[in-house]
Amino acid sequence: MAGVTKIMHRGKEILFVDYKGTNSDDEMIAILRKAQAIVMSDNKPYLQLTDISGAYSTKKFTDELKKVGAETPKLATKRAIVGITPMKKIILMGYNMVLGRSNALKPFNTLEEAKDYLVS
Repeated sequence: MAGVTKIMHRGKEILFVDYKGTNSDDEMIAILRKAQAIVMSDNKPYLQLTDISGAYSTKKFTDELKKVGAETPKLATKRAIVGITPMKKIILMGYNMVLGRSNALKPFNTLEEAKDYLVS
């Protein structure tokens, strides 16, 4: 189910931002803003896992993603993403440019691979 949760993997907490199955920019933006609120409220280093499998996105969401990236403290120690299609790779490249190399999202084929990377 789409949304934002904290999950545990091998004893470490991961912020899981799940866009899977979303159908609109507004739905995705609400999830994005919720993740931003958690990061800003916790105000501590964190691991982030994002799932965009089957998610719908347009320029409106990408623009909001850039805005949130600029507004949010760069506290992620590692970021991973699953659900990348060739078109989404273009979006990911743009987002990674905004985040900077040290805060970039690393793509994986499965959630398990991504979680293992994050806690390694």
